[in-house]
Amino acid sequence: MSESIDISRIVVAQQVLDLIPAQLARRFEILPLRRENDVLWLVCSDPDNLAAVRQVENITGLTLQLLTPQHVAALRQAIRRFYPENLGGDNAAGLLQRIVNRALQLRASDIHLAPDADGGLIQLRIDGRLVPDMRLSSESCQELISVIKIQSRLDIAEKRTPLDGGMSLALPGETVDMRVATIPTIHGEHVTMRLLSQDNLDHLEALDKLGFSPVHYRLLLEALAEPNGIILLSGPTGSGKTTTLYAALRYLRQSGARHLVSVEDPVEKPLEGVTQVKIDADNERVTFNKALRSILRHDPDVIMIGEIRDGETGDIAVKAALTGHLVLSTLHTNSAAGVLTRLVNLGLAPFLVASTMRLAIAQRLVRRPCPYCVSYRTPTAEECRTFGWHQDEDIRVPVANGCSYCGGRGYSGRCAIYEIIPVDREIRHLIMQQADDRALAEHAYNQLKLPSMRGDGADKIRRGMTTVEEVGMACGGI
Repeated sequence: MSESIDISRIVVAQQVLDLIPAQLARRFEILPLRRENDVLWLVCSDPDNLAAVRQVENITGLTLQLLTPQHVAALRQAIRRFYPENLGGDNAAGLLQRIVNRALQLRASDIHLAPDADGGLIQLRIDGRLVPDMRLSSESCQELISVIKIQSRLDIAEKRTPLDGGMSLALPGETVDMRVATIPTIHGEHVTMRLLSQDNLDHLEALDKLGFSPVHYRLLLEALAEPNGIILLSGPTGSGKTTTLYAALRYLRQSGARHLVSVEDPVEKPLEGVTQVKIDADNERVTFNKALRSILRHDPDVIMIGEIRDGETGDIAVKAALTGHLVLSTLHTNSAAGVLTRLVNLGLAPFLVASTMRLAIAQRLVRRPCPYCVSYRTPTAEECRTFGWHQDEDIRVPVANGCSYCGGRGYSGRCAIYEIIPVDREIRHLIMQQADDRALAEHAYNQLKLPSMRGDGADKIRRGMTTVEEVGMACGGI
């Protein structure tokens, strides 16, 4: 019986793809994964198809190790991406299609086109890290930027002002939605494209699949069950805040008894069962503040605000919570305790913050070790002191090695580490006294015995979900 494999987490090297003709791969629904000496690992939808097996053996001259996909649909999509049919031409539009398709192959979240003195550099953000991919000539770079701006409905003549837009690009078998932003630099316009719709990621966005520890998950569910109040998430750009908010909305919509409304800039993904309002700040017809005031007249139960950016937005959120609504939003701070003090710094009255806040969450994203090449070692004495482990405990920490399945990076995918502070009676008292971040954190971690972000990272290291190096980069000081 052949081994089953999750094809959605695999990166295939080009030299391995070249072993099998594209027409044959599409016909028999097969995909080569890696070659080791005279053995070729091959995933196929029907391992019992002896004609396909013999034909591949004759073409490659290699011994086959057959694998089956966990999901046949994922295999078919991977074949379309790795063996694209009729993918663009030799012009800039065709180059754009090839670049986006390669980003999908490597599971990138963003594409950067960075101009320089010699032309331009295409960089891909893969699992949170920026990876150089290809160089372009000056002529190709300018043509590509023009095509991107035209398809994103941006002013092609405007090169001195930052622009924002979006586009949908048709590829074989799928349509990719992207958010596009440009900014002028000394060498020309830098273009960043955020890929918004790669796969059907519903199973990854389920609230219980995001990696919350049991105690954090319980606190979050208790807060979401409240009829009113504010739940705020914090973290740097790209730390997964929107994913967590969407997962919370998906959880809340299950009952069907609440009217869910979101105000976003932009709307990242369409979410069935949620009334999503897109901000149009360019002409100020639909601003955050105008939308929020209007939404309160539409009988919402839950309001999701993309970001609390100023005191006015915060004031509307507080008033919404006071009038019987549950409000979910984000705020840029470095810690969960910082969320509570930041609201006061925005000019909100401490007693309003204390009476409306339910939960403050801070999060960071860390990379998961590749399941196909991960190994384990004993932690050092310094690591035991840092993470609070006892050296006599039987602890094994993951090591990212790198293999053909993960493109040699040693990592595949990401998960979040969290710290969460529930607003109890003592926290309310501290907010009223305008206590600093340290006092709030000490109560949460010393009195309530809740795990800090580093503590949550230590737990995920022990569970094999990430590495010491990743938690060290996320939390610092390790």
